[in-house]
Amino acid sequence: MPLLKNILLAIEESPAPVQMLKALLELPGSRGARITALHVAKNAPSAQKHGDDLARGRRLLEKAVAELALGAEYEVRTILRTGDPKDVVCLVAEEVDSSLLLMGSRGLNSLVAILKNSVSQYVFQRASCPMLLLRDGYYANRINRVAVAISDTMASKYALQTAIELVRQVDGGELLLIRVRTRPLDPREAGKLVQPEEESLLLATAAGVARQQGVACRSIYGVGSPGAEICRLAEDNGADLLVLGCQDRRPTIAKNLPDLDRLLGNSVSDYVRTNANCPVLLQKTAE
Repeated sequence: MPLLKNILLAIEESPAPVQMLKALLELPGSRGARITALHVAKNAPSAQKHGDDLARGRRLLEKAVAELALGAEYEVRTILRTGDPKDVVCLVAEEVDSSLLLMGSRGLNSLVAILKNSVSQYVFQRASCPMLLLRDGYYANRINRVAVAISDTMASKYALQTAIELVRQVDGGELLLIRVRTRPLDPREAGKLVQPEEESLLLATAAGVARQQGVACRSIYGVGSPGAEICRLAEDNGADLLVLGCQDRRPTIAKNLPDLDRLLGNSVSDYVRTNANCPVLLQKTAE
């Protein structure tokens, strides 16, 4: 299913997700999209508090729909549910067969996020559809320049195609191909930006795929900690959106358990989603 055809928007107090959706809806590929705005009211200790929370949820949904101001070519609906937000968001994403889940994030690192029962951390681990996160305090701009992290994984290949599809819809848009090597190949290369032949081939292949589809692109190469370098290079080059492929390494039976790699902070995707200074689109792909 095309990325922008069936969008689930998780609504809370932050206006950033709504602003991001408005930027996405400027793209031609969004025409005729189904937009589902969801708010989840947490279980309340009293009937009075429950009623107040539901009323607040209705106001938030009404405000979001009004701000989107969508025409008749879009199918828009709202869903107000009660329960644990992290479970309900995952459930509704499956119910509506979402092609993209858009929500805010507090930008907590993995361990803190799990300890604080972070909704976005939990949903990131369990949702199967692409997920677009916006950290608190960061607002979406019009999408002109899209960065994508390049590796030799299948997840990266899917992420590249997603980034290409987005940039193709932008007049004058540019695709930034980011490749990071974790360390120099030998001590003499320390501190130098030396690009081995296999790295050049990886970027050249990605650039060839983009150009075959009429997308202007630029290759950017870095050496260092992958997560930190991806974030730095995206910011230094003015990316409006960063696309990252994420391998789902957990067996199906463990979908509801914390991913230990992310818990211990070893995941590049976990670092990027909590530290990037632009919206991050995470595309999870099974190995």
